[in-house]
Amino acid sequence: MSEPRSVSLSTHAPIAPAGPPAGATVCTACALLCDDGVVHRVEGRFERLCERGAYAFRRAAAATCPAATIDGRPAAVAAAIATAAGRLGGAKRVLVTGLNDVTIEGVTVACDVAETLGAALTPAGEDARHPGGPTIARCGEITAAWEELRDRADLVIFWGHDPAGSQPRFVERFVAPPLPHPRRTIAVGTTPLFDPPSSDHAHLLLDDDDDDVDLARLLLASILDRPRGVVSPRLEAAAAALREAIDTARCVAFVTGRPDPHGLSRCGVIEIVRALSRRLPAFEIPLDAPPLAPNAAGAALALTWRYGTAAGALRAVAGGAATIPPSRPVDALGLVTAGGVDAILAVGRLPPRLDDLIRRQIDPRGVIRIAPAAPDGAGEGVFLRCRELFDETGTLLRADGRTVELAGGADDSLPSAVALLAAIHQQLVATTALGPEGGTA
Repeated sequence: MSEPRSVSLSTHAPIAPAGPPAGATVCTACALLCDDGVVHRVEGRFERLCERGAYAFRRAAAATCPAATIDGRPAAVAAAIATAAGRLGGAKRVLVTGLNDVTIEGVTVACDVAETLGAALTPAGEDARHPGGPTIARCGEITAAWEELRDRADLVIFWGHDPAGSQPRFVERFVAPPLPHPRRTIAVGTTPLFDPPSSDHAHLLLDDDDDDVDLARLLLASILDRPRGVVSPRLEAAAAALREAIDTARCVAFVTGRPDPHGLSRCGVIEIVRALSRRLPAFEIPLDAPPLAPNAAGAALALTWRYGTAAGALRAVAGGAATIPPSRPVDALGLVTAGGVDAILAVGRLPPRLDDLIRRQIDPRGVIRIAPAAPDGAGEGVFLRCRELFDETGTLLRADGRTVELAGGADDSLPSAVALLAAIHQQLVATTALGPEGGTA
């Protein structure tokens, strides 16, 4: 096969983005954080929002729960804050979790609360369940901003992942816009993309999700002219088709995002991209944040800067983490399952699996929630209602590293998550500073 042509990025004229229209707001229904949607709240009409985004705004408008409850009964916000601080301060093994749909400023204050309590702190995400695989996979990866794909990549390879499930408008916003020359797309996986992003689209069918690991090995061997050994005809043909498409491309982008607990698929893609980048512009676009985690990247960044790991600080649960078997991941699910938690501060919406586990495993009176709405089945405990994330002010981090500033929305009738966390922290600090008779300790 012929050697790929090396083309400088400067030879491609980028497409000038249209920019958000007047009155646009940031949609926080997923990690894509689209900033070009227009919401007409009174009429209940939406422009440039996907079904998930429109549902998020409708759900917020229809929410009718009280501003605060204590053990299922409506309460004053100040009383609920005091009760929350008292129950958290009186617990021995506290877990602070959620964090993925609050601002970076909110995550920072949650860290302050956890440190004052000596609590465990970890986001409620699947990534924290397998810290080894993803961390290894990210070593040496070459990624780019999503706009770089839109403006440069004339070959986009969806590696076992259809973005429609995680970021519904990703293809529309970053793959479908035309280039000065044709853009080709290829999907690699067990099922085809239901909505091909271009007229020049192909699907390379695999028998099993894990076949992409072997396919990555074959493609890398082809690129580096290494022996390939004995492989199935289908994988051999798929590797040849990919190599042929790469040889005629000017800039290649790999879109990844399927669940990959051990990092093998991601490692394969990273090695391919590193090999290709010696000859032509090539990069990976990882899309691995779940729908309930619009600021998962921001939470991970804040925790990494503070504790050195995106999993947060788990060392502070006295006697809790030590009871977890070595085979079990040390994360929110693992701590709750093992009985290492007697109180929990949940900030933002939680994945349904963790919500169900909390209701079964933890004394309801020890569950403190700060969220735009109480989850179904939440009874006793303390609930403090905050405004929706799209109505907040603060900073989010898009998965590709671009910061997004929230300017606040139309609804300021509810406190922000940051304000509620700060109030709880103030109560905790004041209580800690007082001795048993009310004097200074």
